[in-house]
Amino acid sequence: MSKKNHHKRNFYNSSRNNTFMIQRGAGQNSQIMLSISILVSGREETTEKCIASLDHLRSTVPCELILTDTGCPAGMQEWLQQKADKVLKFRWCNDFAAARNVGLRAATGQWFMFMDDDEWFENTDQIEEFFLSGEYRRYQAASYTVRNYANLEGTEWRDTSLIRMTRRRPDTRFLYPVHETLWPLLDVPKALEDYVHHYGYANPDPEVQMAKRKRNLGLLLPAIEKDPHCMKHYLQGVAEYQAMNDYESGYKMADAGIANCIPGREENDRYIEGLYAAAVRMRLRAKRSLEVVRLGRDFLDHVELSDLAKASICGDLAVAYGELGEDKSCLQYLWEYLKWNKYFDENKEIWLQQETVILNSCFENFQYRKVMGWGLAASLSLGDADSVARLLTRGALVSWMDAARHWYVMTTPQRREKWQNDFRRLIAGLGIASEPGRMPQAVQWEEDGQPYSRVRQLYEVLTMGEEDSEAPERATGQENGQTVSAERVDGWQEQQALGQQAEAAAQGTQKQSTEGDAVAREMAVLAVQLKDRVSLLIDSGQYQAAAGIIEQLKAYFPMDEELLKLQERCANHVG
Repeated sequence: MSKKNHHKRNFYNSSRNNTFMIQRGAGQNSQIMLSISILVSGREETTEKCIASLDHLRSTVPCELILTDTGCPAGMQEWLQQKADKVLKFRWCNDFAAARNVGLRAATGQWFMFMDDDEWFENTDQIEEFFLSGEYRRYQAASYTVRNYANLEGTEWRDTSLIRMTRRRPDTRFLYPVHETLWPLLDVPKALEDYVHHYGYANPDPEVQMAKRKRNLGLLLPAIEKDPHCMKHYLQGVAEYQAMNDYESGYKMADAGIANCIPGREENDRYIEGLYAAAVRMRLRAKRSLEVVRLGRDFLDHVELSDLAKASICGDLAVAYGELGEDKSCLQYLWEYLKWNKYFDENKEIWLQQETVILNSCFENFQYRKVMGWGLAASLSLGDADSVARLLTRGALVSWMDAARHWYVMTTPQRREKWQNDFRRLIAGLGIASEPGRMPQAVQWEEDGQPYSRVRQLYEVLTMGEEDSEAPERATGQENGQTVSAERVDGWQEQQALGQQAEAAAQGTQKQSTEGDAVAREMAVLAVQLKDRVSLLIDSGQYQAAAGIIEQLKAYFPMDEELLKLQERCANHVG
């Protein structure tokens, strides 16, 4: 605890927003470099983690800690006063920006940083270096990463860089009652890699998640009615509908926002870009491929879009054209999408200037794998071996199994059959087909220096064990779905694919018993790989998929102790 916590307290009332403040160390205001403001609502455990994660920063950089109490129980009051330099009492009025502005007005530091009481830093090394090195003098704003976990185990998450720090100016303020935003956005921000853990959306209970989305919409819809020309409200509404899998309401809200946008309102600029992309994305999720093509091309040709909005629409057009069987157009927009991917990899600060909800998922793993999978399917359909090989250089083959899965699983049996036939024709045309009965080389995916080696290796892995069987039909997965989510479909297909690998390998062992030790060694390596993957499925909560693979493996490895332990881990979660 820094010495400033023991200074004499100064108490005063503020009639504005009905706040009451407790302040320490008022005479040191001119020395404060960073004001840290946190909304606290009574979550004692996470609030303690949050404040403790700032200890090192507060001990190295001249800081003040401001806590705005939006509804803590009486028992927390004294504890908050011991932890902070200023404690402000705020009467909650369903307006997050209003609560944030109370802390902002009480701040005296050169810079202002804000966070929530259910977030805590892994470390603050880069923030400390930013101020101690003097680098902060060259910037007006900075971002850090919020790691939003998808499960309570902390094995799945989405990282989002958010502008949470700004040089404090007289016109600095927060806008919007929900998903509040700092304004004005100052210059190009400095992207810091420090991150906070956030489990606010990790509750596995779908009813809890739905209640949170409905709460947000309950704030957004009246805000839209009150101010129908605010694009931020429309875009956040789209994001809430997307999380609820209500894609029709999502694209209708995006369309309404675009129709109500008026020129000359500066804070709308970045959010209208997100709405154009959202109007396309929500139609893609709603399986309206023809509308995606019509609208997406129209936006690209006739609307002045940000680069990130262009990238998002190009990716969605690649998928839509793939679904329509227009392979050349699919590849055309795939290469545009990948061009933008490279550009933003090299220009992180421009990404920060342009990203919003919807746009921030442009190159996220789920979307990237889907676009790449459809690009691979189009290349195979065209018999374009060079495009296939070029695509396969963009990641490890294990990641390509995932990418292909998004095309291969989430489609009809007819398309799956076409996909395999296209791959067979390509392999046959190249003259590099595997020898009959050859074991799958899943454990030997390193390049061997031969032409199209990755093409051959991916073919071996994805087709082994499926030559004589039709893949079962499954319902289309939905991103963040409540019934069959994309990750759950992945888990199901992983069960199928890995189980088939195990079965094929075991059959190979029986057929090739004369090869003895060599086959046994390969089988043992494959078993280790499969068990590792089962463990990952369990860690991510995909117990049904894991249990299915375990049952198949036990048929070939009945006395394996690791399998028995994995089965015990699943037992409490699978009926």
